[in-house]
Amino acid sequence: MQQRSKTLEIAISLIGTIIGAGIFGLPAVFSATGILGGTILFILILFVSLLLNQLYIDIIYSIHGAYRLPGYIRIIFGRKLYYVSLFNMIVKTSGTLLAYVVLGGTFFYILGTGLGINYPLWVWVILFWGIGSLVVFYGIKAVSAFQGELTWFLIGFMLFTALVLFPFINWQTSFTINFNSFLGTIGVVFFAVTAMTVLPDLKDIAGRDQRKMRLGSTIAILTAGFLSWLFGVIIASVYPHVKGVSDIQLAFPSIFWWLIPMVGLLAVSTSFLTFTQALKNLLSIDLKMKPVQAWIVSVVIPMILFAFVSQDFSKIIGFVGGVLTAFNGVLVCALSYKVNSRSQKIQTWIMDLFKLSKKSALDYSRIWRYLPIPLSLVLILIIIEQIIALL
Repeated sequence: MQQRSKTLEIAISLIGTIIGAGIFGLPAVFSATGILGGTILFILILFVSLLLNQLYIDIIYSIHGAYRLPGYIRIIFGRKLYYVSLFNMIVKTSGTLLAYVVLGGTFFYILGTGLGINYPLWVWVILFWGIGSLVVFYGIKAVSAFQGELTWFLIGFMLFTALVLFPFINWQTSFTINFNSFLGTIGVVFFAVTAMTVLPDLKDIAGRDQRKMRLGSTIAILTAGFLSWLFGVIIASVYPHVKGVSDIQLAFPSIFWWLIPMVGLLAVSTSFLTFTQALKNLLSIDLKMKPVQAWIVSVVIPMILFAFVSQDFSKIIGFVGGVLTAFNGVLVCALSYKVNSRSQKIQTWIMDLFKLSKKSALDYSRIWRYLPIPLSLVLILIIIEQIIALL
């Protein structure tokens, strides 16, 4: 009973991290690639994410101590690659915050327009950013305590979406594939289904039992993946002309015009607060900034990016997912290959997880040791594809 509860606790925590702002980019992906085409792409990326999580767990349980990805890099590869990883982590988190700022402002804009309050988008973006920044400074703990309940709320919302829109699905669009639109959409999907960042925190729940960690992580990836896929597919099936976040509400009956922006604001707000706090902690711990200085930098960076880089939500999460997160995946593969080449623990957990004989587990462990090589090549191709799409 205890093992089941710990596994469930890990799964719920990870589901809450995966289901976030990325789901609002998926309807446009399925609309562009076709339902069948998008589904094939989604399953492939979900499988890559699942493998990366398992490889990262190898690292977490092979290196003693509490670290994040840059810390593991420093231990195995030294300080030069550590600074590369740290820089990538700072840029990735900043890009994610930019996406949340744009999305939060967009939801505010939709609500304001619906209520007859007509201000430009940038005004609503600044309002969302200002409120969120102050909460991070004064009351982040109270909001963090609310995140567990929000996870169940989001799951309920996604199921409610399926229930409301099911009668309006156009089944003729179910077998469409548009390969020409695959370019640039992979990054959006990767952003929506990955959550490697929080895995080290979940070790506190699992303790020394890798089996709980691996099962909980797998359940979370598959459950969150299914719900995210369902959300994107149903909206794209009902309204196949989704180009951006603002178009999602057009799939719903007019009486529900407020539903997407209200739920979206709840989801994005907590994610914005969590990632702002994470960036603040990163700057404080790794770069030795004072708390107030770290807070100022962490809240100012996304607004600088908003002013000078991009205001397109899909392009932002495409870059963050397809380039920065994929690069983290390459680092995980490099770490996993290095760690597993000198460890006998793989055979042990494979025997325990799959109930195999020692000989069978040894055969599978040899395959697992070399898995990071082809997986890293896939991730490099994703990075190249996303860069080409942005050019």
